[in-house]
Amino acid sequence: MNIEGLENVRDIFSIFHDGSISSFALDGDDLTLEVEIQYLAERVDPEFRKFKVRLFGASNVRFSTWPSDLRSDPVVLTDVPAIFDTDLQILEGSLSEEGIRVVCNQRSSDLPYCGGELHFHCLRAEVEDEGGKGYSIEELSELCKGYWDDWSSRSQA
Repeated sequence: MNIEGLENVRDIFSIFHDGSISSFALDGDDLTLEVEIQYLAERVDPEFRKFKVRLFGASNVRFSTWPSDLRSDPVVLTDVPAIFDTDLQILEGSLSEEGIRVVCNQRSSDLPYCGGELHFHCLRAEVEDEGGKGYSIEELSELCKGYWDDWSSRSQA
């Protein structure tokens, strides 16, 4: 199921807030990200833990780091395997002049940065659960809204 428009692709990453990009695959100019986000995936199936996000025609992929040492200058990574060498925790998606900007945390103490901004442009996206079912942006939004509505009800009880 196609998700078209940069605003909708941006929304995927905001919906997947607190999810972690745990792996990637690059096939030509198509980039597939595996996003572990148990709290949403298990709403589809209690055994599910993640979704696949396919970015078609991905270009200008780069990651601007936030150095752990505040005296260090940020580094811009452009090598896709280097960018996804660690789990990136998704905080939010937004639009930038170049396309999509995803703000991420990074928890590995082995790297000289604590997070940063993933930037890319793409033509469209697809999102699938572990069973291969595709989702529209509206379905993802409803899945997310349902989780937060339930969370709000539990916290008020």
